[in-house]
Amino acid sequence: MFTKPRPRCSGGFTLIELLVVIAIIAILAAILLPVLARAKQQALGVRCISNMRQLAMAWIMYYGDNKGALPVNGDTTYQPPTPTSNTDPQWCPGLMAAVSGSPGTQPTNILWLEAGVIFPYVNNVGVYCCPADPSTYNDPTEYYRGGPGVPRVRSMSMNGYLNGDPNYDGYAAKFTIYRHEADLVFPGAANLWLFIDENPFSINDGFFINNPVWNGVSLSPNTSWTDCPASYHNGAGGMAFCDGHAIIKRWRDPTVLNWNTTSHAGQTPGQTPDTDLTWLLMQTTAYK
Repeated sequence: MFTKPRPRCSGGFTLIELLVVIAIIAILAAILLPVLARAKQQALGVRCISNMRQLAMAWIMYYGDNKGALPVNGDTTYQPPTPTSNTDPQWCPGLMAAVSGSPGTQPTNILWLEAGVIFPYVNNVGVYCCPADPSTYNDPTEYYRGGPGVPRVRSMSMNGYLNGDPNYDGYAAKFTIYRHEADLVFPGAANLWLFIDENPFSINDGFFINNPVWNGVSLSPNTSWTDCPASYHNGAGGMAFCDGHAIIKRWRDPTVLNWNTTSHAGQTPGQTPDTDLTWLLMQTTAYK
């Protein structure tokens, strides 16, 4: 009996079909990966703003419970010997980098955060560090772009003109140092920055300083940066203001965007005119 042969079925793709599939996948990846990256950056920005707002509200609640007195902002010379010593109380003690000698385990020890006078009002150590901050610490070495060790516990710093260490003598002459809620008149709480996300190379204490100058007519920028804002949100960084609102501020100064030094001796702005430094100083303090 004659049996008609059954048609042979193909066992897979032809080379042309396979190349077409690969090309489609590559095109989809090229379209979707940037979208996913932007979505991730936006999510990190939302978390950063949330952290900033929580810290700002804790700061506001603190002075509300203390007759309007603002929490002290300690620089590197105004630090308690241990987080439980109850000396030199301030918004957040502890060093995130070696200033004179090694900070030991301070950059990774949450006890320093909990020792701050505003911590009872926020009660969350996670809000002190931006989720986009890549830096890590493996005693005694800081890895500013990430590396061995574990993440540092704080990336936020406070405006040095907001009740800074009373012994600090590096303020610009004729500019306001805010000690009390009643002092927050000029330029006004909504226009006076409170917390800033600091560059991983720049951060040490919780005291962020850049001094303005007075040219006899108006508030003018200084000639250099001292501390540097963070720019790891695609060239931007988080900021909170004294009325509690927060923003992601985009920086354009090449000096800020490419800051890779631990020096605080002053770095010349790379912008002409230096609009980023001018903008920040206009929100930092006011002429008396």
